Amino acid sequence: MKPEETIALLNLVFVAAIFQFMPLLTRQGIFFSATVDPDFPRSVDGRRLLRSYRWQSALSAVSAIALLLTLPSHRPGLVVLAPMLIMVAGSVCGYWLKFREVHARYGQRRPEIRQAELSSQPSRASFSPWLWLPPFVAMAITAAYLQARYIELPLRFPVHWGADGQPNRWATREPLTVFAPLLMGAGMNLLMLGLAWMISRVSRNTIMRRVTVRLLEVLLYPLTFTFIVVALLPLGLVVPMWVIPGFMLACGAGLIYWSYRQIAAPAIADAVPEPQNDAYWKAGMFYYNPSDPAIFVAKRVGIGYTMNFSGRWAWVVMALTLAVVVGSIALARQAK
Repeated sequence: MKPEETIALLNLVFVAAIFQFMPLLTRQGIFFSATVDPDFPRSVDGRRLLRSYRWQSALSAVSAIALLLTLPSHRPGLVVLAPMLIMVAGSVCGYWLKFREVHARYGQRRPEIRQAELSSQPSRASFSPWLWLPPFVAMAITAAYLQARYIELPLRFPVHWGADGQPNRWATREPLTVFAPLLMGAGMNLLMLGLAWMISRVSRNTIMRRVTVRLLEVLLYPLTFTFIVVALLPLGLVVPMWVIPGFMLACGAGLIYWSYRQIAAPAIADAVPEPQNDAYWKAGMFYYNPSDPAIFVAKRVGIGYTMNFSGRWAWVVMALTLAVVVGSIALARQAK
């Protein structure tokens, strides 16, 4: 099996594992994105539904792996995308069917109760400069170090490596190419920090808000580590290929576990609960409620927030996020 196929296979296995545990990554009283009795997921019917979904998701994964092994290896784009699309489509479809079944047969129809904080100073999720500032300081120190040793950099150095570990793209020594990884890292960190700040200001006072803000702040560290390592490679830094993805995976798994323990704790109660009506959730995943002024609402599955797609500000945020991504890609192409 070629390196590209091995990486594609590992990606499929990783995403398949996420789908297997996805229904459990939710808060109390929610099951397959439907409002249920908090004890229902542990009931006989709840366990049956979970097993059924997992078998459907596993079948999608097996079909995707079978397709991966039969596709022509000389078309790497097809090898990577086609199996992943099949697995994701099958798992998402299975999740949507379970949402409909749980909502129709076991869902609770709770009356719509609006709650708000009456304090003149609504509580905000706290930001700690001691937590989010060090990654920016680390990148600034790295930039100063590169500048001090700029003349020692080779006139031509690799900036991209293939699945076999061999460089396949090179760049010349210019300020833009040398500092591009740090500029992209700073942009990604600012985007993460900006999202955390927005969520802390315009979302309801829930445990998900506190967890998400802290999660986004901590994610600055693995991102910063990645971009600093890439920036120092022209100076001869030798790093095994598995270090960066392994470090990112370990950080991601640890943060997901910590977040799940926080939001799923039985004693957890939101100060201002999110709307409980399942009708606001299209396919159990997309929130659409014109009567809700909130831009961000806590996800019903997974960790973090989604947007209220009935408001124009949601599309503004999406446009700004897309602009940052496109700008980073343009910067990377310019640095070639």
